[in-house]
Amino acid sequence: MSKEKSMCQCFMCDRDFQWGPHIYEGRRIPKYDIDVCNTCYQANWDGWAPHLEKKLIRYLKEKGLPIPERNAKGWLPRE
Repeated sequence: MSKEKSMCQCFMCDRDFQWGPHIYEGRRIPKYDIDVCNTCYQANWDGWAPHLEKKLIRYLKEKGLPIPERNAKGWLPRE
């Protein structure tokens, strides 16, 4: 098993975060086919904030992925 840490780039903020071994500072969101850091994930608990939404919608369209229905707040759901 490799002891070198693996880094990943957050889709939302573009910062790098550690993705193992033993430390996982982000998460994969399969619905959107993206990886996000824990900071962005936790800060957007009630849906993706409007300033992040444009980037996400553009990406979903490029990938041919569906744009989910908005939540009660009018934001795209986090997962």
